[in-house]
Amino acid sequence: MKPAQRWHFTRVGRVILFLGSIQFAVPVMASVAVAMAWGTYLESKHNAQVSRATVYGSWWFVVLMGLICVSLVLAVVTRFPWKRKHVGFMTVHAGLVLLIFGGFWSLFGRVEGHIGLDEGTASNMMETDKEVLSVSEFKAANSTALGEVSAPHVPAEITLAGMNIQVHEFWENCKEESFVANDGSQSYRAVELALDAGVESGEWVGEETGAGGPSVIDGVRVRVLPDGASWTPPASPSGTDYFFTFDGRQYPLAGLGEEAFPGWKVASLRRFTKATVTNGVLADTGTQDNPAVEVVLCNDAGTTERHRCFRSFPDMVMMTLLHGSIASGATLGATPPSKQQEVLVVFGEVARPRLGFVDFRGDGRELEPVSSDGEGLGGVSTTAGKDRRPQFAAGKHRFVILNEFAHARSATRTVRAPIGPDRRPALVLSVKGASEPCVIPWKGYTHVADPSGRNLLLSYGPMFVELPFTIRLKDFRKMDYPGTEMAMAYESEVAILTPGEPETSCLIHMNAPYSAYPWKVYQSGFSGESTSIFSVMRDPGLKMTYVGSGVLCAGIFLTFFSRSFSWGHPGIPAPHLQGTPAPKFGKESIHASVYNPPSGAVPGSHADAPGSAL
Repeated sequence: MKPAQRWHFTRVGRVILFLGSIQFAVPVMASVAVAMAWGTYLESKHNAQVSRATVYGSWWFVVLMGLICVSLVLAVVTRFPWKRKHVGFMTVHAGLVLLIFGGFWSLFGRVEGHIGLDEGTASNMMETDKEVLSVSEFKAANSTALGEVSAPHVPAEITLAGMNIQVHEFWENCKEESFVANDGSQSYRAVELALDAGVESGEWVGEETGAGGPSVIDGVRVRVLPDGASWTPPASPSGTDYFFTFDGRQYPLAGLGEEAFPGWKVASLRRFTKATVTNGVLADTGTQDNPAVEVVLCNDAGTTERHRCFRSFPDMVMMTLLHGSIASGATLGATPPSKQQEVLVVFGEVARPRLGFVDFRGDGRELEPVSSDGEGLGGVSTTAGKDRRPQFAAGKHRFVILNEFAHARSATRTVRAPIGPDRRPALVLSVKGASEPCVIPWKGYTHVADPSGRNLLLSYGPMFVELPFTIRLKDFRKMDYPGTEMAMAYESEVAILTPGEPETSCLIHMNAPYSAYPWKVYQSGFSGESTSIFSVMRDPGLKMTYVGSGVLCAGIFLTFFSRSFSWGHPGIPAPHLQGTPAPKFGKESIHASVYNPPSGAVPGSHADAPGSAL
């Protein structure tokens, strides 16, 4: 509005006029509208926790809503001295301010959580969405809670249970990632292979064991031999379809009682044409051709081992030690009935890996390392730099060794992840003088031995709130739509146990909560056929929200339906100042007399001027 009172021309008055003006309110309200649209999008795509943490609970959104409250209040102040015609205007603004304050009171003061109960169980502990960092001490198989604090979402230093905890990062979401570590307790070779030198990760292939066969990359079977093992390019065996590979050499399958390879004899030999395995027993009972052989070997030390081989799967290692403790280390292979699949063999020392290749014809050779431009390196491989990783060319294939471990093991770690529907935050923290930085995911923990020698458990998860009453689930009932397994309705019969009061029973179902002021228990979901999930809430701002809604409705009624309490405002024509009838349409030409200080006069030096604000 334009200056109309003497105090409007003071420095403070001009500031109040601007903050209470429509020119200030419209940009702020537009910003709030954009923020709320963003919050609605985040809630629909992710969940309410994400939208609350990103938008509604952020400091900048609180500032925007605070500016709207300031504008609403000062818009009323600028009309001072107030008159009867301002009642509707002031009532609407008061209702809006009450609604905003009630909403923020609910947002920051509401306690909300859930309880899941099976039939016959009871609980008075509610799990909330509030994130806390807690410390417990383990001593003599007992756990004692030492304290908890709200988990920060920014880097901070926290003192908890006498420890100085440094929070380095907060992750909105995380996930578990599998990786290969090189700290295994036993020797186990693993190689990370890729088809392109420019990639950052490839496929890990572990050492061949009796548990399974080789992996396949780009149609090529990959075999990884133990650290330091040798490999001899195979020659097509003649006169036999099966052969043993022992100490780098191949030996055609011998007859019963003959020497299979040095130190071992064939004790049993069975051939199959339609082999199947049933309960670990190999039998010739299949319906399709599946040639196979089962050979039992023995040596002078009394060791006996069984080998099986299928011609269609010649690289599948199937050896069982029947008696004794030291196996021969030999493998039973076969010449495939048709064209042989290409095979890549990793052998030699881990520090200087060597690769062998067997093509479709069965011809094998050792591959020479090549540079990134395809030129040979004279038999010398290197791992210096990304562009100098060992590369090997075999026909149309090019293999790059990205990593190679001698004590590989499969492990998992927590890594940062984009925000998704299943939000799982995490904290990166460390305890000064006790631990290196570590990642604690939601509902995760880590053991800490602090300098005083205590065995502590540092955990990150939801805060639990003890209710003033206990809920016991007596019966859960679910009704499905006819002919489907989709729930049509569900309800829970519960018993409420309050200290000092008799037990009460009630039925909780959709839109029919149990109320024990200031708490309300809602039926929010279920799991399976006998587990009920309840939402429990205490909302201190709810009453103020109701009051604000009532005041706003009253203000709207006064503004649009009562001229005596709101004339002179948009939509309500005011009585004409000269006593003539007010126009039915259009703006009134004169609302009130306005105070205009004479030219050169100093505001505040005149007597009270006539006129009033709109």
